[in-house]
Amino acid sequence: MLVCPQCQYDNPNSSQSCTRCGTSLSYKDCGECGTMISFEAEKCPHCGAFTATVWWAVIALEGEAATKPVFVDGSLAGHQPLKESPTPEPLFDSSQQSATAILEQPYLDPGQRYRLMADVQTRVCPQKIPKPLCLEGLVVDCQPLQKSVLKALLEEQGEWLNQDDHAANATLAMKNLLWHQLGISQLALPYLSLGKFYPLIPEIHEVWSDESQDIILLENRSNWQPLSLFLSTEELPSLQILYWFNEMASLWTPLSEVHCCQSLLMKNNLRVDEDQTLGLMQLYDDPADVQPTLEDLGRMWQELLQESQQQNLEPLLELVKQVIAGEIDSISQLCLELQNLGNQQQVKDLNLSEESLNGYDVDEQKVEAMSLPFEFYQNDESLDTEEEDETIIEGNMSEDLSTADLPMQLLSLSDAGATDIGRQRRHNEDHFGIETEITKQHSNRGQKVRAKGLYIVCDGMGGHASGEVASALAVDTLQRYFATHWTQELPDAETIEQGILLANETIYQVNQDQDSYGSGRMGTTLVMVLLEGTRVVIAHVGDSRIYQINRKWGLEQLTVDHEVGQRAITEGIAPEIAYSRPDAYQLTQALGPHENQYVKPDIKYLDLHEDTLLLLCSDGLSDNQFLETNYETCLTPLISSSANLDEGLRKMMALANQKNGHDNITAIIVRIKLQPYFDQPL
Repeated sequence: MLVCPQCQYDNPNSSQSCTRCGTSLSYKDCGECGTMISFEAEKCPHCGAFTATVWWAVIALEGEAATKPVFVDGSLAGHQPLKESPTPEPLFDSSQQSATAILEQPYLDPGQRYRLMADVQTRVCPQKIPKPLCLEGLVVDCQPLQKSVLKALLEEQGEWLNQDDHAANATLAMKNLLWHQLGISQLALPYLSLGKFYPLIPEIHEVWSDESQDIILLENRSNWQPLSLFLSTEELPSLQILYWFNEMASLWTPLSEVHCCQSLLMKNNLRVDEDQTLGLMQLYDDPADVQPTLEDLGRMWQELLQESQQQNLEPLLELVKQVIAGEIDSISQLCLELQNLGNQQQVKDLNLSEESLNGYDVDEQKVEAMSLPFEFYQNDESLDTEEEDETIIEGNMSEDLSTADLPMQLLSLSDAGATDIGRQRRHNEDHFGIETEITKQHSNRGQKVRAKGLYIVCDGMGGHASGEVASALAVDTLQRYFATHWTQELPDAETIEQGILLANETIYQVNQDQDSYGSGRMGTTLVMVLLEGTRVVIAHVGDSRIYQINRKWGLEQLTVDHEVGQRAITEGIAPEIAYSRPDAYQLTQALGPHENQYVKPDIKYLDLHEDTLLLLCSDGLSDNQFLETNYETCLTPLISSSANLDEGLRKMMALANQKNGHDNITAIIVRIKLQPYFDQPL
């Protein structure tokens, strides 16, 4: 089956274009010059850009077991073993013949889908399974639209594989047994077990075995920068380093359960992407004869800090020394100490005078306490988890307690907006508006961004002569209103409501002046976002929607439609009954048809704690569960700073036009990238 790169629909192998959305299954645009090229092309014939799909391959071979890691390729010098090993020696064992045979073959698999690239790196490392010799390197996917066997198997057996996930006595061993019964190699089990920790853990694409080797293919992170190199070349705030160390600590217990703590002890395996997101390049098994300890993790941290160019790290270095000395011997205690450092940092920030800030302003209301990750409590009965605070923001999920709630600040803000008439409408009654102000401060202490943005989407009603007018009037009125009523901090709820009522009154007066009545009265829905820094206000009237998308929670609808069916549900009626009535989708309120006393906008304030997309859209996009079905392929990739928002929005709307072309389609995407708040060193 060919998987459509746009909508992820499975198509027959003979298909030239997707049978669902029409996307070509033969050609794609070159990311550099836009030339149409084959999906299988390794380089663009026009500009020479590398365009192939590549995976990171790990090949475990049969052979004599090695007692210590010995690195054959000099380019792997960054990979450090658990303990110091002698000077690397040439590899001469019975496995080398197998390795040579692999390297002489152009393809890894009999189907000739995965072709080896040049300079495959060779190493010997300790393994739990009797396959000590490992090759690792890049492979080109010659059939990039073909669904991997592993993905097909997991989809086919998904219900069976997940049957124990919700059981109270579900264990890792039970899940591993299920995967083993499906013939999945043991080499892949740690990745499958720790999939929920993505992006810290790389995603596995494929796995297979034969008599002499096990092969897994992972997402390629070879282009991510090694953390050690990043620390030695960039001057970073201390709290950023503390944040990364906390990420590593949060992985220690999960990695110990699959015997892969060694993964955190190899410097070249610790990587950061373009958004400074920490992640492992791959997983390494713990040595059979030596169990990694927190002291080993402390030594790794000490080496990273000593090689870095960072200043004012004395408190963190002292903590690391305590870990190495065994004075801190549990993850829970380590987390408490990390939390104490974070709290000390915040106290310093709050107590420093304006003179000591050298021109850097601190907004005390935006500095929040750092809470202890739940992962660090779960195996320590002396700590009471039930009394831990959960940050609950109205209209948003509580923060995931698996990561520390460090204070965050804005790193970057970008947006895109578009509207489409649809396939069945003759006129476009939707309207949208975007207004932003962004200022930056950049110094050797890093970048500070201050931004505010006003985002509005309206879906007009009342016919061509009315709907277009109503939606445009609402956007224009609100933009002019907030130009004078929003100068400093985010407006309060009363101010925002008055702006919405002004828009309603403006449209209502036009209706009155034209003496229109019934379905001829113009009106519009409204969704609106006001953003300042990491603070957001959302407001809406009608059935247009606002969604939040992040890597942690996926897609979350932040608004509740103002329609008869939803009103019935809030009154206690079962959803299936509420939406069985013929008027279930009739709006209960909109801007314009009635006086202000009948308009009750919903207004909610949100605090953002991680990289997030906000999506404002008319129902032409959200109908028929389009977003719930397609957000993972259409929206989640746009969280990355390297993704083009305009192109991503254009592709999503093209797909929506195939699915929901019965109505106008309008959307705004806002991408908010965050970083830890680090005005002062530790």
